[in-house]
Amino acid sequence: MKRLIAAVTLALAACTPALATEIGGEWHLVGIEGQRAPAPLSITFTTEGKISGKAPCNRFFGSYTGTLPAISLSPLGATKMACDKLEVEAIYFEALQAMTQAEVDQDHLLLIGAEGRVLEFARDPADDSCLTCGD
Repeated sequence: MKRLIAAVTLALAACTPALATEIGGEWHLVGIEGQRAPAPLSITFTTEGKISGKAPCNRFFGSYTGTLPAISLSPLGATKMACDKLEVEAIYFEALQAMTQAEVDQDHLLLIGAEGRVLEFARDPADDSCLTCGD
């Protein structure tokens, strides 16, 4: 029985993306490329390698892989609702797709892309502190 439990535990660990233990859960955008987030935006990383979230107008979904600090997001799918913040949403989706690294700093997640592009998230939606924003 102990061997069976150990085998199941190893199998489950092998199925869990390496990043899931570090970045799993819901995160709220506080900064984008050194500026405060222009609207409420979020992303959730599951232990099954899936992502989902809420942009100003639409919900989105996809998957992720990697081993810290590397991260790769799949192309995103999204609902097709219209609103006056579609431009902000497009910038967010484009930035997410460009992210190649992830760093966790206390309760903040930094997603970093080419040319120093940074998306900064906090676990607490009420946490509006931004480590990378030039106030």
